[in-house]
Amino acid sequence: MSDLLRALAVYEVFIYLVLGLFALFSGRSAFLAWQEYRLAVFGLERELTMQRFRSSLSSLILLGIIGLTTFFLATFVVPLLPASEVIPTATVSLLSTPEAGMSEGDAPSDRTAVPQPPPGTEGCIPLQLVITSLEGGQQISGQVSLVGTVDIPNFGFYKYEYAPAGTEQWSPIAAGRDVVRDGTIGLWDTSQLTPGDYRLRLVVTDNQGIELPACVIPLRITAP
Repeated sequence: MSDLLRALAVYEVFIYLVLGLFALFSGRSAFLAWQEYRLAVFGLERELTMQRFRSSLSSLILLGIIGLTTFFLATFVVPLLPASEVIPTATVSLLSTPEAGMSEGDAPSDRTAVPQPPPGTEGCIPLQLVITSLEGGQQISGQVSLVGTVDIPNFGFYKYEYAPAGTEQWSPIAAGRDVVRDGTIGLWDTSQLTPGDYRLRLVVTDNQGIELPACVIPLRITAP
């Protein structure tokens, strides 16, 4: 079921286009049937044209319901789906070492220019998937602004979740459908959580519905 919902989000625009074409056809049929009904003289002819009008109108209503359902699922349900699978391969790493055969003199001389993930984080990739406003083990409280970058090839959407330390009981906080480059990813209100150690993770799903490895940050929530 989750794979079906993710596919629906990927092909959301295409679905709207198809629904729009059918809606145009049904609307034209309803208009023509109504015109014929107004001009009809005989009772049987008026009854048949009215049946055509009602059938076309029912099709329009059904198409509208399908469109609204698609919008609701793609916008509010898909971003909150739990992880389906973790892909252990093929994320671009900006920290890779020079290829074999490259001499020491060919290597970049300014090694400090390579961006580094925040200390204490796991799986975060600078310039692609990272929360730069937090470090591992940092103490936070109240409402926290999450600043960073979510920008991968074939971007679909992202979400961020939290779990008590030592567990995999991830709870969704919020989600987004837009690429973020060194900006605000979202807000996290920690005021209702019991003080203690937690983990925050940022997860991105591409436009094929594949969930990539998460950026995870261990944190400690303190009383306001």
